[in-house]
Amino acid sequence: INPVFSAKNEYRYKTYNTLLLNAYFTYKFTPYFSFRSTFNHSTYTLTNETFNNSSSRLGNPRFPSNIRGVNGQWINSLTSHLSNENTLSYARTLNRIHRVEGTLGATFSRRNVGRFGFASQQVPNESLMMSGLDEGIPYETYASESGWGLMSFLSRFNYIYRGKYIVTATMRADGSSKFVPGKRWGYFPSAALGWRMSEEGFMKEIDNLSNAKLRISYGETGNNRVSDFAYMSQMAVTSSVAYSYNNNTPSKGIVPVAIANEDLTWETAAQFNVGYDLGFFNNRVELILDYYDKTTRDLQMYANTPFYIGFPNAYRNIGKLRNSGFEISLNTVNINSKKFTWTSNFNISFNKNKVLGLSDDEDYLLSSVGWGVNFNSTPLYIAEIGQPAAQFYGYRWDGNYQYDDFNEVSEGIYVLKDEITTNGMSRDKIQPGDIKYRDLNGDKVVDSEDLTVLGSAYPIHIGGFTNEFRYKNLTLNVFFQWSYGNKIMNANRMLFEGNTLTAQNFNQYASYIDRWTPENQNNTLYRTGGQGPIGVYSDRTLEDGSYLRLKSVSLTYNLPDKIIKRLN
Repeated sequence: INPVFSAKNEYRYKTYNTLLLNAYFTYKFTPYFSFRSTFNHSTYTLTNETFNNSSSRLGNPRFPSNIRGVNGQWINSLTSHLSNENTLSYARTLNRIHRVEGTLGATFSRRNVGRFGFASQQVPNESLMMSGLDEGIPYETYASESGWGLMSFLSRFNYIYRGKYIVTATMRADGSSKFVPGKRWGYFPSAALGWRMSEEGFMKEIDNLSNAKLRISYGETGNNRVSDFAYMSQMAVTSSVAYSYNNNTPSKGIVPVAIANEDLTWETAAQFNVGYDLGFFNNRVELILDYYDKTTRDLQMYANTPFYIGFPNAYRNIGKLRNSGFEISLNTVNINSKKFTWTSNFNISFNKNKVLGLSDDEDYLLSSVGWGVNFNSTPLYIAEIGQPAAQFYGYRWDGNYQYDDFNEVSEGIYVLKDEITTNGMSRDKIQPGDIKYRDLNGDKVVDSEDLTVLGSAYPIHIGGFTNEFRYKNLTLNVFFQWSYGNKIMNANRMLFEGNTLTAQNFNQYASYIDRWTPENQNNTLYRTGGQGPIGVYSDRTLEDGSYLRLKSVSLTYNLPDKIIKRLN
């Protein structure tokens, strides 16, 4: 069916409504004590209407695959969030050399979500559109509700001596409804030390040094971002296990779909930081150096379980992951005159990721991406102990098979030679021009034993470079951003560069012209239909993800004060 004609006969209408309410009040008991309370409420509503009439692709009764006829659906989703934060603060300077600050707080938040609607088919009066859905045959209903609550208590203490020695300590206690009552609370301390070295006598003798500060900190944070009832066992009412009593209309069955885990609790990230700030020439040149080491333990994963459990996966606190790296920032005021100013900011970050532990002493964990029916169960990523998480996983591409790789058993009939490695298909199925993969274990057969790490999704470094030019009331800001050293799997090329059996109706990239043919024998692109086994990843479509991007350019003009005053 003509896609433009179909689109004109499809009704798609979404209505978004958002309400945000914020209020606070502050009360000062004494010059040193103050109390602040904030209230926040947000409501988000989405109404989604869909209708397919008899001239649309999904509603045309002439299509044998369209068993619903004229159909439509109405779904309403509601999300509401309520939070309240209360803090009592104390701040005082003693004898001009001691600065003491303290905060005690309690926060409460609640989130509720709901989704309701229905779908109707065989609608007899399509001219009524959405208003006629009640005349059709309901075939699906949507009704779900969920919610969670969070309660937190916090404290913070700061002490500053003579403006150059700084001590900070904090403590959080968080309780989440997403865990069983005995596991709901997590406790997360942190502490930091600061030394403004530029205030010391021996540093003041250094010419043109305007700032020097050493920072050291350690802290722990918690994560409770799992499904709202992940610790509970769950049942589902589904037609996939329906049963027909006395040959009547089948009744839906109830089956267990998730196993309980009452030991599920908070995920904890512990991070150590060391930083050093330097400023020169009255801070016209600023250099900021930071090193961090972050280890996340008790990861909340939908992890594999032993076969005897009866469920393939369950939410569990397993594994450990480490991220460490170094960050450099350089801020400069290059020109600073009355009419013209030029400032620059340069930053670069290096990060190393390492898997320290997985589930039940697993050596590795495979993960797939659900983007196409033939690839949904094919692993694209592998996480190995001692290696970065989510490394690309698949076969090494080795070009195409050529005529020399075959025995011609009869005219036009080719069988792959015994000394030539297969690509996962039988030798009599492989033909000249088919894709070829590398045999890593030397058994002349490409299979799961030849799968290997293909590259990393993590860049070696990322960064940005900003320049701002200001002339009188004009300001020009130019921001460049880059990433270097990471890989990206270009899945588009699997569909648009080979006319495979799963993409026969798709247009192809221009590179398809250079595919292998008897007249154009090459190792660039396999022949039409020569993709080998369906649902296979290889480094043929793994590309360099490095880039340098002009992220943004902005030009602004500030109206002169005298004009603004005239306009009141």
